[in-house]
Amino acid sequence: MFTPLLITLLACGGGISDDIPSAEVARGDFDVLLAIPGELKAVNSVTMAAPDIEGQIKVTSVIEEGARVEEGDVLIELDRVELEKSLASGKSQLEVARTKIDQKRAQLDVRLADLENNVTSARLSLEKAKLRLTDSETVPRVERESARLDVEEFTLSVVRSKASLESARLEGVAELQLLNLEAEEAESDVETLRDNLEKCIITAPSAGLVILPSIWKGGGSRSPVSVGDTLWAGSTMLELPDLSEMEIEAWVHEVDAARVAEDQPVTIVIDAYPDPPHAGKVKKVADLAVQRDRSSKVKYLKVKVAIDETVPSMKPGMTVRTEVLLETVPDVLSVPLEAVFYEDGEPYVFTEGLRSWSRAPIALGTKNDTHVVITEGLEEGARVALIDPEAAEAGEAPGASRAADSPR
Repeated sequence: MFTPLLITLLACGGGISDDIPSAEVARGDFDVLLAIPGELKAVNSVTMAAPDIEGQIKVTSVIEEGARVEEGDVLIELDRVELEKSLASGKSQLEVARTKIDQKRAQLDVRLADLENNVTSARLSLEKAKLRLTDSETVPRVERESARLDVEEFTLSVVRSKASLESARLEGVAELQLLNLEAEEAESDVETLRDNLEKCIITAPSAGLVILPSIWKGGGSRSPVSVGDTLWAGSTMLELPDLSEMEIEAWVHEVDAARVAEDQPVTIVIDAYPDPPHAGKVKKVADLAVQRDRSSKVKYLKVKVAIDETVPSMKPGMTVRTEVLLETVPDVLSVPLEAVFYEDGEPYVFTEGLRSWSRAPIALGTKNDTHVVITEGLEEGARVALIDPEAAEAGEAPGASRAADSPR
């Protein structure tokens, strides 16, 4: 920025009022700056989200914001009561499923044993029937035919017994598979519930400083997560920023956005610690303008500013003023903005004479937040009034009437 001009109270005995503050027209390089509000953010930060637990999750305890934690420290605890009830019920269902498997396996073993005995009995009967078979003419024909029919019958009996045995075996295997699937499902539910219970105690994955960002709550309000809040899986709960490297997240009005570009130098002033200022540069300008406030139609673009050196006093969330150097105009004259007045849209200043202040029309160049370049009408070293001396002499509010129509 242009070096602040010395403002003095002149005491002249030749008619110049000693109550009129003034400034000297100075020559030098003129910095055109754009002030953008923002806040400090950590470049690297771990975001902790609500765990993926079915249904809504109620918070039972939350660590204090700003607390420094080590890896493994408890950050947030969630309500476990319903999960513990579900786990107890799930364990009971798992035991029932396993008992059904044992019972079905025992029943199947008994049934298969009976059917195997039937197969053995049928085979023995078949073997006995075969012993009676003969082609001898000495055996009556009736007996020979009876023996042949017995062999056929017992052969069919063996086939039927084997079929019954195989059918029972397949049926039993299918029923056991179904019961095993039910048991596996019950076991999976129990494991899921155990995992969910472990997720109810959220610990720090690394050391850091706890930040509790505002989250959406009922009624459209926003505030940090607190005890009693109900969370949905995946919703942000807290952040653990890495304080070793900080950056700035600023928002520039869409009207000024075209003037901001990557790599422009930036002077950073932390509101809490204004001295000394810090240096940085524009790292990224967003492509899309968005509304920051739903009640306002004004849109802004997000600007990320890299800081040359992170110092211990920088903490996430601190508000800052970033002054982006848009351009430097070399070797020009400039005056404070307060020194410029307007009449019918034409700018003029009050210059100091020997006995009084006189109006001097001027031509203006570029300006910044505090000063404006004078391209015509003044010389280096001249003094200009910072309030309207005519209004002051008449007892009016200095500068109010004429400066109000300023096109600034």
